[in-house]
Amino acid sequence: MTVDIGRGDIGRGDIWLVDFGADPTDPEQAFMRPAVVVSHERLHDPRLKMCVVVPGTSTIRRVSLHLVVEPDADNGLDAMTAFQVEQVRSVSVARLDRCLGRLGSIGVAQLDELLRTVLDL
Repeated sequence: MTVDIGRGDIGRGDIWLVDFGADPTDPEQAFMRPAVVVSHERLHDPRLKMCVVVPGTSTIRRVSLHLVVEPDADNGLDAMTAFQVEQVRSVSVARLDRCLGRLGSIGVAQLDELLRTVLDL
């Protein structure tokens, strides 16, 4: 299910181009980059104007907490991308620029497992 909150429909597993700002504190991610939405649609209520995302990077480090995704027609990525689960964060929907595509169900399941590890759930 996706929810329209004025930035287009935002759904869990969607990959958006997100503006993380220009002033990072090392090792935080910054700048415009792909991120996958991991929050439940209830958080995408128009009154809350938030979603939880996992930022991606084209720098592949082979870290066990990263989900590496090959670009394809469904996800809309233009390069191999490592989604950095240790960088999970809430962002304003105003930071979402445009939807690139969707992470497949297997990728979402793998991301869920990594989130359980990072958040000790």
